[in-house]
Amino acid sequence: MKYEIEVVNYGPDHHNQTAISSLTGLSFEDANQAVKDVNRKFWGGQTYVKVFQNLGFNTNPRFIKFDPATPYPCIMRCSNHVKGYWYLFIYHDGIVYDLYGNSFRLDDKINVSKRNGSYFLKHYGMKVTSMLQVWI
Repeated sequence: MKYEIEVVNYGPDHHNQTAISSLTGLSFEDANQAVKDVNRKFWGGQTYVKVFQNLGFNTNPRFIKFDPATPYPCIMRCSNHVKGYWYLFIYHDGIVYDLYGNSFRLDDKINVSKRNGSYFLKHYGMKVTSMLQVWI
């Protein structure tokens, strides 16, 4: 099965809804209801696992080491110098998407560097740390 994603942008106050809709194809209303059901201001990795599973999608039980060859759309977890925070990007089929609709190929040397097996998103100052695959 070949997956397709369409990255939508619902604005800066709706990052979780943007990620859910982009990875699943669900409407804003469905994604927004899933966010409301969680009723949390800050989301950890397990929050995303539970939300996607509650919506009927499969995920890994936790975030796993990033694999650029994954056949599934995924959340890419990234970090920078700020301890305790992580940042969400969407990844599928060799392309990295931010939640504002910008995208670039993972093999684009202008935007991405690879050192010691790790990927770095240059313009964001982020290191890719792990991923959560989402599939039907």
